[in-house]
Amino acid sequence: MKIAVLGSKSLPAFAGADRVAENILHHLPADDGHRYHLYVIRTAAQPRAFAAAPNLRVIPIPALSGKHSRATSFFLLSALHCALVLRPDLAHVHDSAFGPFAWILRLFRPRLPLLGTFHGNPYDRAKWGRFAKGFLRFSESAFVRACNALTTVARAKVADVQARSKTPIEFIPNGVEPHPTIPQTGLAAQHGLVPGSYLMFAAGRMDPTKGLHHLLDAVDRLPPGLPLLVVGGFEGHNQDYSEKLLARCRATPHLVLIPKLLTQPELFELVAGAKLFVFPSEIEAMSMMLLEVISCGVPVLASDIAENTEVTGESYPWLFRNADPAQLAEKLSRFLQQGPGPELAALRERCARDFNWTAIALRYLALYRRLAPARAQAQP
Repeated sequence: MKIAVLGSKSLPAFAGADRVAENILHHLPADDGHRYHLYVIRTAAQPRAFAAAPNLRVIPIPALSGKHSRATSFFLLSALHCALVLRPDLAHVHDSAFGPFAWILRLFRPRLPLLGTFHGNPYDRAKWGRFAKGFLRFSESAFVRACNALTTVARAKVADVQARSKTPIEFIPNGVEPHPTIPQTGLAAQHGLVPGSYLMFAAGRMDPTKGLHHLLDAVDRLPPGLPLLVVGGFEGHNQDYSEKLLARCRATPHLVLIPKLLTQPELFELVAGAKLFVFPSEIEAMSMMLLEVISCGVPVLASDIAENTEVTGESYPWLFRNADPAQLAEKLSRFLQQGPGPELAALRERCARDFNWTAIALRYLALYRRLAPARAQAQP
């Protein structure tokens, strides 16, 4: 069976949703007879199609560089290439913003089974304006109606979709590698970071819902202590917020700033060396960042939103009230005095058991076979 994977933008992956698609493909059985075709944005380093694995071909597609036109042009050209050139047996679409373009697949390939995966509600992000949020809601509606089946990494989305559509939807969480390889890239040493002697925050894009300003407010309430490492991109859509936050970071004593997206090896090296990772997000679906920090064996202090407690369990002691810098400061101070305790090992074991990428990939494989049974049976 020929399976197209759309909506992801990069390989190797940088963003959370892209990392989910990458991990699903990586953990699917290589000998299942299926051939996977992943669409990514064309770059100078990836100018043409190539084989990333015996069963995986990567198809770079050009995209415009504008704030809104980049994703739009990429999704449009990916959909057209998929429908008219690749002509797969099944398409797995990541990102509900792909919704209108899924109807291009419906138009040209009306019998093509479509599986859609939700990675959150993008219209809840503060980085989008009113028009963009309206379009994203329209896109989600089109996504639900275009797909034959849906999955979501956020359990609450199941009830939301079931209340307004008959399209079947299933909760399938994100996953972790139980014991990831921690590379030595030299980045920590370049910034004078000593393993076990710094706090850390990281996000792909610093929009307000990531909560870095809450962490900075909390740090301001505490006496000088361990340095705080902040990693991530500040060139987000909410430019006023990003510029003010960047200026505040540069003015904060004992703060080490790396204002860019990192490769996974660089990020994992920094995460593994942290004494504590602080995760103050106000909104998430199921964060790959949170799961990967736990898999690296690093203590995490997280906001108590439902999507985080889905991962940690509600009894996990290192949670703080969402958007509450005072309690974040209190929990941070207590952690630095007491240390993580036995909960860290228990949490790592819980994630390795309940969020296993191999088991998750097999659930997706079962969905592929269910959506396109005749095509699956035709494979050798």
